[in-house]
Amino acid sequence: MDDKILELASRTYDTLAVADSGSPLGHLRKQAEIHQAHTTVTRHYRDLESAEQAAYVATDHAIHNYPATIGALLSDENWQGYPDPTFADAPGSAVAHLGEGVFIHHTSVLGHEAGNANLVLQHTLTLIAPCSCGLGYRTWPVTGEENFLGTIAEATAEHPSLYRHNCRHQCRSVNY
Repeated sequence: MDDKILELASRTYDTLAVADSGSPLGHLRKQAEIHQAHTTVTRHYRDLESAEQAAYVATDHAIHNYPATIGALLSDENWQGYPDPTFADAPGSAVAHLGEGVFIHHTSVLGHEAGNANLVLQHTLTLIAPCSCGLGYRTWPVTGEENFLGTIAEATAEHPSLYRHNCRHQCRSVNY
């Protein structure tokens, strides 16, 4: 965000005089610039808040649902939050790097649980690891601690190949 946007966002419409802008159209253009600056600054701070919330929600979910694995190893400093692109009140998503090119991705959405009319936050964890072809990534859903440990073993069992062709996995890599 540049200084001009911040300077414009600090102004209000009523600080303008028609004489300062040269004409009614000039005045309206200046008001439109101020409105756009307000919108840009608001969106920027909303994105920052959404990203922080996403990291917090991921940490909280990991601590309560994966206390012996992810929850014990990752704190909120390990999670990089990303805002929800729809500007909804959803917390967005977060990613934590586990090392060796392996990541855990967390998303949460408001939804209904089976048999429950109230909205609840539903969490999804996905393990992302380099494909053995060396060109792309593979993903695995994580549904519990035992599943997570099995998935880690599977995801890291194969080392990336020196040969960059004939990938037998669905990594969607470009193969040469």
